[in-house]
Amino acid sequence: MASGKKNPFLNGFLVGLLAGLALAVAVALMVTRNNPFTGGSAASSENAAAPAAPAEAPKYEFYQAPPSEGAGARQAETVPGAAYFLQAGAFASAADADEMKARLALLGFEARIQASQEGASQLYKLRMGPYKSLDELNRVRTRLTQNGMETMLVRIGPTQEEKP
Repeated sequence: MASGKKNPFLNGFLVGLLAGLALAVAVALMVTRNNPFTGGSAASSENAAAPAAPAEAPKYEFYQAPPSEGAGARQAETVPGAAYFLQAGAFASAADADEMKARLALLGFEARIQASQEGASQLYKLRMGPYKSLDELNRVRTRLTQNGMETMLVRIGPTQEEKP
């Protein structure tokens, strides 16, 4: 190569690089609509037009009544002789129910399998309890939920009979 000639490949590469960079900056400014070259007046007008943050909604605990109802307006209904159970599942096969019963036993819970006829199919319900205290029931349910097992609360009234 002669010392007086410039490399055409290098010139084309630099021109393409600068054109691509300019195009990327233009697209970025259009997409974000934030132009740093205008002195920040657009940013301040956007902040002034922004709506005020909504007021924070009150938070309630699960057993806490809203203030409009009062603290003692709705109490949990208690029926003399009623028992509460936790149902860990209803299975179509006894083997599946027995497998879940074994998983519960590994966690330290004792459960019973109750067979029931639901229409034309046989169901095997896996229940724990009875629990007379809601505190005890909630402790068990919380521990099961922490171990990835969902349960359903079942109330058996004094006229209904729980069969083992």
